[in-house]
Amino acid sequence: MRNFLQKLPKWLRILIIVVVLGFLAAVFAYLSWVVTDEGLNRTSHAEFCAQCHTMKPFWAAYEKDIHGGASEFGVQASCTNCHLDNSSSSAYFISKAVKGLHDLRVEWFTDTSQIDWEAMRERREEYTYDSGCLSCHGNLLEATKRNHKAYLPHKEYFSGETDKHCVSCHKHVGHQNMSYYIANPDAAY
Repeated sequence: MRNFLQKLPKWLRILIIVVVLGFLAAVFAYLSWVVTDEGLNRTSHAEFCAQCHTMKPFWAAYEKDIHGGASEFGVQASCTNCHLDNSSSSAYFISKAVKGLHDLRVEWFTDTSQIDWEAMRERREEYTYDSGCLSCHGNLLEATKRNHKAYLPHKEYFSGETDKHCVSCHKHVGHQNMSYYIANPDAAY
């Protein structure tokens, strides 16, 4: 085989090398994309998030909520729809990596029974993203403009006159009766 390649003109050998390297690069890129996409998909659902013991109360409250599947329309938001930055693919990927590593560190190296989960809820703006809300409620501005009563509470938000987030006002969205499940974690099983 080597003798055969040496007999070919130099330009043809270079072309063969470029084509083979291009093919290998394309295969590598494709496999990288498939592995990354599959990994993101498998770790983006409530069932995955609920595998950790500390997430059971939150999963139970999520399942009871309209966003968690208790909707008559069959709509269901995943944990990552709300708890990761959905403003762009790179923001999503980076926030998934950062939050995922944080959650692993907390789960493995912290006594999670000592965490005051109710107090954490007061900081919900830090770990719930408006980009997730707006990915489903994207026409909220137009919809509320048609209903003066609904528009008034959202006017400052859409005009940028407030620093409030969606969950600043919608405090219990995504998890129905979460305080009950936090206080009674065994009820989540």
